[in-house]
Amino acid sequence: MIGLIYIKDKEEVMHEYYAKNKAKLKKDMNKMLSLISGELEEASGKQYKEIIEEIWTYYENELLDKFPYIGGNKVSGTRDLTGAYCFVAMGEVLKKYGIGIDEIGKLMVLSYERLAYKMSPIVRKIFRKLAKNTKLLNKMFLKRDDKNEKNVSKYPDSFKTKTEIPPEEGYDFSFHNIACPLANFAKKYGYEEYMPYLCNLDYVMLGVMGIPLFREHTCFEDGDYCDFKIKNDAKSLPYWPPVFRQGKGYK
Repeated sequence: MIGLIYIKDKEEVMHEYYAKNKAKLKKDMNKMLSLISGELEEASGKQYKEIIEEIWTYYENELLDKFPYIGGNKVSGTRDLTGAYCFVAMGEVLKKYGIGIDEIGKLMVLSYERLAYKMSPIVRKIFRKLAKNTKLLNKMFLKRDDKNEKNVSKYPDSFKTKTEIPPEEGYDFSFHNIACPLANFAKKYGYEEYMPYLCNLDYVMLGVMGIPLFREHTCFEDGDYCDFKIKNDAKSLPYWPPVFRQGKGYK
């Protein structure tokens, strides 16, 4: 079948897209995890070049051949999937060095926070301004909904979204993830413990940009949808300890 690389003995099938993009995926992983190189060395007792190679080996051998194809470079969701599971590979390796899930979650936050702060203050300001332009946001996200709907008709494991117009009561803007490949993958292959920490990263990125995010549902935990709600006159929730452990009802 075109687009697939078959592994013998009926093992998992790696899609051609992931096979061809291994070098780029490894580069992307290093770009993200090099931001916490010191912490990774301290956690593992190894030099960064050794521990990153160990993490990549896990990612390549245990994850790449299992990823569903959801459109490749044509959809942003591919990068969400492949990037999020870099952290899962990191966690699985660090467990061997006695590192617990909460410490792993903190390393995720540090990496994502440092990545977010690499954006210039001007870019962050532009995003903050955009978040307050509800009319433009709705237009952009409705267009994304349509694109995702067409994509999911081709690749059923893809993201599916729905912009809420009017937004949920008390909020200036809201949209739902109706289907999430990250959550589906976690449930299928036993990586459930990572999902709350991966969801928490949304608070990190938007928090750094000064955009107040609130979420009360997740596809993973509730089985229905993930809600992303913005309240422009509110204060952003702190993202550590993770939002789901703060006792405020947000996830």
